[in-house]
Amino acid sequence: MADQADEAVPRLVDVQGLAQALAEFAREREWDQFHSPKNLVMALTGEVGELSEVFQWMTEEASTGAATDPKTAQAVRDEMADVLLYLVRLADVLGVDLNAAVQAKLRTNATKYPADKARGSSAKYTEM
Repeated sequence: MADQADEAVPRLVDVQGLAQALAEFAREREWDQFHSPKNLVMALTGEVGELSEVFQWMTEEASTGAATDPKTAQAVRDEMADVLLYLVRLADVLGVDLNAAVQAKLRTNATKYPADKARGSSAKYTEM
């Protein structure tokens, strides 16, 4: 049960339905035996590599339009979907609440990178 503090914070990530669909997809194919955290992280890394490959050798300018350029848009969508699918499956297998993790990380980052110090800077928080 969520406490009152959690109820005041809007839900930022809601992947419960997706997690259930992925679990069912794996169960129907008897793939749970292959979905260890190690294997899922390796698959996730491979998909991030495939997404990176779409952007490899693009100019900065071309990269901003990759999701709308007819030559790359479908690959960008497909690879981003694959990354999300593996990340959600990994979180489900590990029992990680992605919403709680994201909210905690945003709070941590707000402390590490206060707007008045980080604005317009790419410096790491240890260098501010």
